[in-house]
Amino acid sequence: YLTAALPHIGAWTQYFRSADIPVLAATAQALEELRAIEDDVDANMLTAVIQSDPLMTLKLLAHVATLRRPGAMTETESVTTSLVLMGISPFFRRFGPQATVEDWLADQPDALCGVRRLLNRAERAGQFALGFAVHRGDTDATIIHQAAFLHNFAEILVWLHAPTLALQIHQAQEADSTLRTSTIQKAVLSIDLADLQLSLMKLWHLPELLVSISDQR
Repeated sequence: YLTAALPHIGAWTQYFRSADIPVLAATAQALEELRAIEDDVDANMLTAVIQSDPLMTLKLLAHVATLRRPGAMTETESVTTSLVLMGISPFFRRFGPQATVEDWLADQPDALCGVRRLLNRAERAGQFALGFAVHRGDTDATIIHQAAFLHNFAEILVWLHAPTLALQIHQAQEADSTLRTSTIQKAVLSIDLADLQLSLMKLWHLPELLVSISDQR
């Protein structure tokens, strides 16, 4: 775990360039069950597992971005279309048995609670966003759902890789509800997590529409 803040946004971005990202234990188990029947698995079956986990969704989108030709339009925006582009067998070859959040934070129960809070929030946010988008007849409903679902992924990554720092932020906010989130993040981490999230999305070449509607500016 990181126990001290990195000095600037570039250092944080570089750190997460190669950092391991675990997934939920339920996701890891479901993927292994599908791996055992790989010949019978289709993109929709995998989608049902992956898109219930923002961490696995993030890993898939980041990997599929590397398969596009340089300069190609970032058209692959959903989990399903990403899997169709990649192929089922290549997916299983690329993503072997996954490390799990629960094992990763086994010695950090407070951090595990923090991650679970954010994952629950992500699930609710995604469902609300999808509901509003469908009600409005929005043609970008899938990407809107995805943007809401992934909205806090940088904060989740910090809980995973710097749990003591994430806990400091949480405790400061609990002690003083008037504290601006960005202010305490900068005090503890030297960065605003919204900036880190946008930097990582660009680093991983996530779909352009996803990046643009996730930009708080």
